[in-house]
Amino acid sequence: MSPRTVRNGGKEARRFLSWCRAGGKDLRGLRFEDLAAYSAFLVDPQPAPQWISVTKWPRTDPRWRPFAGPLAANSHRQAIVLVRSLLSWACKARYLDDNPGTLLGRMQVTVQGTVKRHLSRAAISILAEAAERMPLARPSDALRRARARFLVALYYLTGIRLQEGVGADMGAISQADDGAWWLHVTGKGGNSRDVPVPAALLAEFQRYRLAFGLAALPAPREALPLLLTTRGAPARATSDTIYQALKRLFAGASAIAHELDNATAADRLQQASPHWLRHSAFTHQVQGKTPLKTVQLNAGHENISTTSRYLHEDDAARHAQTIDAAGIKPL
Repeated sequence: MSPRTVRNGGKEARRFLSWCRAGGKDLRGLRFEDLAAYSAFLVDPQPAPQWISVTKWPRTDPRWRPFAGPLAANSHRQAIVLVRSLLSWACKARYLDDNPGTLLGRMQVTVQGTVKRHLSRAAISILAEAAERMPLARPSDALRRARARFLVALYYLTGIRLQEGVGADMGAISQADDGAWWLHVTGKGGNSRDVPVPAALLAEFQRYRLAFGLAALPAPREALPLLLTTRGAPARATSDTIYQALKRLFAGASAIAHELDNATAADRLQQASPHWLRHSAFTHQVQGKTPLKTVQLNAGHENISTTSRYLHEDDAARHAQTIDAAGIKPL
């Protein structure tokens, strides 16, 4: 092994172990989700004052920091390889019982920014309020309101893609033998998956069906489209119809946010597209400590590195940490 390889290995080991200590993580308790979080961290080490210094101070100097900045793609890939090797060695030496790093061998390391196109929980609540406030001037308005409420619940509580909802039938929501409710959808490349249906979505689904004159729950394998038009005989709504319905709902929610003097939510809702509901769903699942593998299955991601984009730290927390670490001491 060359001296350069030894130096690089030591550098990456120090970085990784420093990150573990800062997060209160013990090597024996590491999970794959932790390694995916570390991979995302390497793209943008934060808070920067704690991790980054453009000056290469000696390690004995208190101003020394593990990074000179975010890692480039090649350096990022090398860092992950060396962490995997470190954990493999620790497992062979019996310091670890299991090696979560073995799963990193199947993880395509890609340097992607974290997902920014998502809404806060407060903005989601405002969106639901906008659906509830929709006018009831015409007979068909009651159907539009019921569908709008269902759209918010469907796309936010499951995180499915727009077309996955449009292409589904009523019978796609069904109950398993153990009593759990699931939504079966077909996604990219014709790949199908089952997504958990929370109680709140099931209740909204029943309300939506009753508004359209249907039984509260579908018959097994019911072929009626899941998302219906609001005029004429029941028919499948098009992707454009659902897209435009949601965009109008975002605009209405933005106006409500202005009424509430929430300028930030108003601006985000004005910018939002239906796909933001998908990003919001998985951002909030990750923030709620849902295991990354579970989020990957819910999202239908082929590669867990795509799911790891939702591992971004809460911006308010990151801001507070950075402010606390920075400052100018009086002379």
